[in-house]
Amino acid sequence: MLELILSSIDLTSVQQLFAAGGGVLIVLVVTAFVLWSLLLVKVWALKVEFPKLLHMAQQNMSQYQLTQQMLKAQMLLNHSMGLIRTTINVCPLLGLTGTVVGMIEIFDVISHSGVANAQTMAAAVARAILPTMAGMVIAISAMFLFVYLQRLVVAKHLLLEGLSLHKMAVKAAVEQVGEMRS
Repeated sequence: MLELILSSIDLTSVQQLFAAGGGVLIVLVVTAFVLWSLLLVKVWALKVEFPKLLHMAQQNMSQYQLTQQMLKAQMLLNHSMGLIRTTINVCPLLGLTGTVVGMIEIFDVISHSGVANAQTMAAAVARAILPTMAGMVIAISAMFLFVYLQRLVVAKHLLLEGLSLHKMAVKAAVEQVGEMRS
């Protein structure tokens, strides 16, 4: 499978793309890799790890153990959400930085040699805008999954709250029955 993917990628096109986008495009690719890694780890945590913690919290355990499990589950839910949000917000700004750097380079060339060809100028501007497009594509694509994860986190927080209220109600009922018997 990996061989098929690698064989379908034209490495010279990728090298030309990175050369056109400049150093900021490389930073954007690294940022995208980190961002998508964080997103996939969060999906794993919510779909695999959280149900395990929830199952353990539903077991008959002491109040202290229940509190510990609930705290672990809440930490799991909240972990890395701020970092993901910040990284999504930074991607378009990195892209704009690349565009500004590209435009500065264009104006520097113009100041030294003048504008001889409008076609060359248009190609240079297109290359300068490439990092902005890349930053926006990364941010927009990640935002879809992030919004889904945010909704999932809220739903899981409500589930934990409901479990906690249920456990407290059961404990109060058991204590009431104990008082009635004595």
